[in-house]
Amino acid sequence: KQWYQRRVRGIGVTPFASIVKDLVHRRNTHQSSLAKVKKVYFFWASRSQKQFEWLLDILGKCEREDTKGILDNHIFITRFYDKSDLRTTILYICERQFQGVSNRSMFTGLKAITHFGRPNFDKIFEDLQQTHEDVRKFGVFVCGPPAMSDSVKESCSKITGKQTFVAYAENF
Repeated sequence: KQWYQRRVRGIGVTPFASIVKDLVHRRNTHQSSLAKVKKVYFFWASRSQKQFEWLLDILGKCEREDTKGILDNHIFITRFYDKSDLRTTILYICERQFQGVSNRSMFTGLKAITHFGRPNFDKIFEDLQQTHEDVRKFGVFVCGPPAMSDSVKESCSKITGKQTFVAYAENF
């Protein structure tokens, strides 16, 4: 449907891979249907790096073609030990160092930030509120298991003040 009718949004992956490509193309060709869309945050959470491989080419192409800076990718690898575990800490330090030097993830080769562990949607939405103080309504599109959709919806409902986050979910 008309996904582009919100100014800022975050989306899941399976049904939205083509939306990311379409978004970058439309924005680069100045199509008026994207007038409301100022930024898209693409969060993808998966258990391992291996599960990201099928979409890396698409995301890489979108990063290269995104001359307007509308797309902000974040990848979450969830199958890691506790954040206080030494192995996770070492991987985190190596990834941040590599990204700082090369502006790329050592895991994906993308500019997208690679995170370890599950997304903290409360924190993500709070950060978006601060970053986009002028935005009153955020569209949040999520595709995933019911537990993740419920988590996103719960985080959306916690938002208070002049801004609202509206979740649109598709479960598998």
